[in-house]
Amino acid sequence: MRSGFRSKWDRLNFAVESVFRKHKYTKRGKQRIKRMNGGYDCQKEYETIVVPFWKRFGYKPNKMWFQIYCDREKKIDPRYMPDDLYYGELVPYFSNTQFRRFAEDKCYHDVWFHDLKRPNTVFKNIAGVFYDGNKNVISKEQAISLCLNHESEMIIKPSIDSGEGRLISFFNPKKDKMDELEKVINDLKANFIVQEVLKQHPVLEKMNPSSLNTIRIVSFFFEGEVHILSTILRMGAESARVDNIGAGGFACPIHEDGRLFEKGVNRKAEWVEQNARGIKFAEVTVPAVDKVIEIIKNKHKMLAHFKIIGWDFSIDQDENPVFIEYNLCPGQNQITCGPTFGDLTEKVLEEYFIKKALGSAQN
Repeated sequence: MRSGFRSKWDRLNFAVESVFRKHKYTKRGKQRIKRMNGGYDCQKEYETIVVPFWKRFGYKPNKMWFQIYCDREKKIDPRYMPDDLYYGELVPYFSNTQFRRFAEDKCYHDVWFHDLKRPNTVFKNIAGVFYDGNKNVISKEQAISLCLNHESEMIIKPSIDSGEGRLISFFNPKKDKMDELEKVINDLKANFIVQEVLKQHPVLEKMNPSSLNTIRIVSFFFEGEVHILSTILRMGAESARVDNIGAGGFACPIHEDGRLFEKGVNRKAEWVEQNARGIKFAEVTVPAVDKVIEIIKNKHKMLAHFKIIGWDFSIDQDENPVFIEYNLCPGQNQITCGPTFGDLTEKVLEEYFIKKALGSAQN
């Protein structure tokens, strides 16, 4: 049985992180609503539809979130999840944040997901120790040599606390110099991974050849079943090396059969029918989406500490799903796909606001 001090300390950490996240995402929401010139004018619907929907759970969400998320369809839906509630309370409630950093470490993907196809690892660094692709300890000089003797381009990225393309570098042994590689390694210091740049399926490549374009799926392990909350295709901007919307890319929802929706969204939250290369989303069908979903439904059941997961997959030239990474505090995809929990919303809110309170009272 855990000590009382340790339990109190954990609760304190949870409370501090919750306050921080609420403040962070409320600030972002205010910045977004300002860029949107106020978003959807929903004062009447907020009072008559949104407030009554949430009142039964003892919660009154900020109207701002419905101004943001209902702006696309100009129609109110009370099931939209406020960002401050989602990131500050629901994600920590459904997923064990104490395990998050270790579980997300990209250097351990070959341990957690050894049976999934992944980009080939040239070498990796865990806590300052270098390993080759077979988990053998090597020296820094040997790691550099592996890169210099490699035949294809490589991507170098942090293995912990990465996201939105931060600190990502590329190295091509055919044209880049060793000094450039050494500088990247020295700057990163520890906890990073070097992998071959994946050759993606022609359908994904044509969306933007310079970036690895990925399928982002958010899954929810709830009441013994893995639910797929949202599925989108992320693609980079013209000449960009990463597929993030924040770097000028696009996100487009995907139908269950792999067809893209008619419109996708850009970094300005504008809905457009084609990407920067002039490719119409409605004319594109992403291959192997059903295979990716099957993999996720099987794998998520093994990760019960984390009930909400955002998965990134690509598809190789032979139509095989390739696991890239997963995020244990994923974005909601509400802009692209509607209310995060969809038809599960009321059950989720009942679980958090009612059943949790009853459990606390009984303890």
